[in-house]
Amino acid sequence: MNIHISLQSDIPTYEQIKIQIKAQILSGQLAPNQPLTSMRQLARDLRVSVITTTRAYSDLEAEGLLYTVQGRGCFVKGDADMVRRQYLSSIDEAFRTAAEKGRAAGLSLEELQNRLEEAFHAQCHE
Repeated sequence: MNIHISLQSDIPTYEQIKIQIKAQILSGQLAPNQPLTSMRQLARDLRVSVITTTRAYSDLEAEGLLYTVQGRGCFVKGDADMVRRQYLSSIDEAFRTAAEKGRAAGLSLEELQNRLEEAFHAQCHE
């Protein structure tokens, strides 16, 4: 598991951890049932509080991406495809909303696409 955090980012540390683990699960870098680094070890590796890593793992478990086995640790949930489909559905809904609001604001499709590209690139650089 490869995670990098930026202390200069406006995104909270636990959220940076969450985003990167989620991306690794959805891309297949982390396989179903693969154990994750322990919360304590990850906290040591990243030089953050255990509370921070616990929050990230707990949020990912609540989103259905991880499961915990008492005394053994956290593991990647087996059905990442289902979670990916849920994300795609959520993206489609957000696009429908953006299209509706863009049209109401008088934006052309090109202007709306440019705004999406700007948001996408801004997210990549955080």
